[in-house]
Amino acid sequence: MKKALLATAVASMATALAVNVNAADIRWNGFASITGGISTSEADRADGEELRLYGYDDDFDFRPESKLALQASSNLGNGLSVTAQAIARGADDFNVDMEWAFVSYDFGESSRINVGKLRIPFYQYSDFLDVGYAYPWIRPPESVYDLFFSTMEGANLQFNGAMGSWDSGLQLVMGRTANDLVISGEESNADLRNLVGGAWTINNDWLTLRAAYFQADTTIENTSLNAVEAGLIGAGFADQGNSLAARDDKGSFLGLGFKADNGSWLLAGEVTQIKVEDSFVADQDSAYITIGKTFNDLMFHVTYEMQEDTRTDGITDGIPFPSGNAGLDFLVGSAEAIANSAEEKSNTITVGMRYNFHPSASFKIDYSQRSFDSASTYDVDGDASVVRFSIDSVF
Repeated sequence: MKKALLATAVASMATALAVNVNAADIRWNGFASITGGISTSEADRADGEELRLYGYDDDFDFRPESKLALQASSNLGNGLSVTAQAIARGADDFNVDMEWAFVSYDFGESSRINVGKLRIPFYQYSDFLDVGYAYPWIRPPESVYDLFFSTMEGANLQFNGAMGSWDSGLQLVMGRTANDLVISGEESNADLRNLVGGAWTINNDWLTLRAAYFQADTTIENTSLNAVEAGLIGAGFADQGNSLAARDDKGSFLGLGFKADNGSWLLAGEVTQIKVEDSFVADQDSAYITIGKTFNDLMFHVTYEMQEDTRTDGITDGIPFPSGNAGLDFLVGSAEAIANSAEEKSNTITVGMRYNFHPSASFKIDYSQRSFDSASTYDVDGDASVVRFSIDSVF
């Protein structure tokens, strides 16, 4: 039933974009990941809640990472084409979402513009972020690939060329995205306006190098955060209230990556830095490095990843504490708690195996263990680990 609904949704979108299905051929493809996992050890948070690594607990579960997607594309001629992709994720009860929907126009042999709902090229694997068959792990390293959004509504300019023996690809983007997220256990909303930036990739036969930079006017709405902000402003501390809130503040993303693959050995890594100036949002520094060895259709790999979120200091500077005013002291304590909750440090080790048992499918096993060194209000005691199995396919 789910597959039928998914096929119907994508077919409807593709038909609408193509305008006249009798005048243009529609190409169909897709991918699927059937993934199951179970927690082998659990870390406890200070608030008593269970910390789930990748969404798994001590009951074997297929929902957190399983997914199915169908994509329809049509070449309308004269450089114009349309693409739509719908995806159903187990984590969302297999509800169908339109992941991509855009129109493309080739205005040269190596230049293209895409307009619509698009993937943002933050990472080395962004273009096939959900396609498990495209990378060695069951999922890309979460410490780096953990942004709460991956798509935008806007435009993407692509330029491809050559630099001697190197191929070069440049992507420039402009758009906007808004997404729900959870902050300190509370439903929140993030709105990124005037999102601009680009990614440049160069590669030869075995080496790929990549750099990316993006920035946006960032606003985060959260009921508790808004209340503390309003309270500080009402108490006469407008600068401190504005420093706490994320309201049209400059957010930035910087990413550097590489991949060396000679068909036998793989060495890959990425480093990223995320900042939102003049706000409670912690500065986030993340990185991973992977080494893998291939034996015919079998690959073994090891990945080390780290993430360090550093809280914003000085938010309540200039406010007397304790002040003798219970209301003001409560606001100061709440502001500090919000800033502290954004601070966290962790490292993760993943060992895995991939077996390409079919030209279009692979079987994977990953074991991951994450250690925490957290200073937030959600201090974590102990390590969390999980073992996962996946069948990834493309069609």
